[in-house]
Amino acid sequence: MKSNWIPTNEYYGRLLNEPDAAKREQLYLDLLVQPWQQMMNMMQRPGMDPNDPFAGAKVWGWLLPHQTDAIANLLQKMEAANAWEIGRDAAAKAAAQFAPYADRLPFDTFEGWLVLADPTFFANDPQPGYTGATDWFAPRYIGQFWEPDGRNLPHLAGLVAHEMHHLVRFRVFPFTPQTSVAEYIVLEGMAESFAAALFGDEVVGYYVTQFDEAMLDAAKSLIATGLQKTGFNVIRSYIFGDALAERSGFEPLGGMPAYGGYAVGYHVVQAFLQRTGMSVEEATFVPADEIVAKSEFFAELDPA
Repeated sequence: MKSNWIPTNEYYGRLLNEPDAAKREQLYLDLLVQPWQQMMNMMQRPGMDPNDPFAGAKVWGWLLPHQTDAIANLLQKMEAANAWEIGRDAAAKAAAQFAPYADRLPFDTFEGWLVLADPTFFANDPQPGYTGATDWFAPRYIGQFWEPDGRNLPHLAGLVAHEMHHLVRFRVFPFTPQTSVAEYIVLEGMAESFAAALFGDEVVGYYVTQFDEAMLDAAKSLIATGLQKTGFNVIRSYIFGDALAERSGFEPLGGMPAYGGYAVGYHVVQAFLQRTGMSVEEATFVPADEIVAKSEFFAELDPA
């Protein structure tokens, strides 16, 4: 398996070197928006102008081509931290791990991106200055930073591995309307376990490391009773927690900490790996219900 690491830092440099506003906008659309356009078209929001070519970038909180000062500032910080080199090397290492499983996947190349996001857009976001996502239509993933600093830049390699792993797991177990809470927590827990296996516990995300025992117990109890529930908004409540559910307009569970599904999923997968002796790569091809059952993570709880 190969990695195609997109030089978006060079793209931003080209934008900054273009003095003509109209040409700069077209460069932005050609280089950054067009590859993600199909995905952006799926992420419609109320009030979006369908004729605005920058609508998708705005919904995702990207810095726009007229925000040259902000682009220059973030670009300088990211380049000073060697973010593109770290991301490129992490992407290549993560892709190589699945070379022995190439015959099980319908593609041979993973495409990785880093994008600069708008700090004002994320002013009230609980995420610590960065996030990631995958393309539903192509083997492509993205990491975006809006406040690169000592808290989050050390997690860059883990972010890359996490998002790339989703591309593998999604091809083996596609996301459907029947996807369950169990499948979603395993998806996230497996991706984070893959990152930890490659780069160490220090890259594990805040949604695991900032979870105390009380929060984990609360999330574990709620998820134990909902493992087989389905429906996108339903399972998102279990994954992302009450605060995000209220902000996003779906039903909070009542007591689910932020990113509870991520934390529980990580511990489920870790327990499964320890009990079975499998590698994360091998476990990627195991169904979620089997992983949950063999982990015995919920064994002491009565889900009835």
